[in-house]
Amino acid sequence: MSAADAAAVSARPAAANALTLRLINIDDGGGAGGTDALVDVGAVSARPRGDGKGQIQVRKRVVLRLDGPFPNARVSVALAVDMPGATMRVDGHAIGVIPRVIDPVHRVGATVVHEIELTIPASVPAGTFLGNLHWLAETD
Repeated sequence: MSAADAAAVSARPAAANALTLRLINIDDGGGAGGTDALVDVGAVSARPRGDGKGQIQVRKRVVLRLDGPFPNARVSVALAVDMPGATMRVDGHAIGVIPRVIDPVHRVGATVVHEIELTIPASVPAGTFLGNLHWLAETD
């Protein structure tokens, strides 16, 4: 995996008078907000063990905050494109290209901690993985 592989977590822009989604990387004490939320895992690499089963595991915690005129919202996460061989989880739930609800009733104005876990076998070619993760917030 190349050093340029950073984890960009994309927040979809909301319509006028809708929700603002912010992610803050709490593992490093820093953060970003708005639609430019970025979770940087730095450079990671792996060498296969003798059995060829070497893998990379990355865990990051982020704080999600929603702001807007609604009392609560449903938060989902999805991959923009499939990642054959790699596994992405948020709060222990496997994430794929179909949006998966991870918080059915997120109170707007409250912050919630989520854990992102990425497992990449050494046999998977280098690429941008967490940049493929899209967070969605919807109201009824």
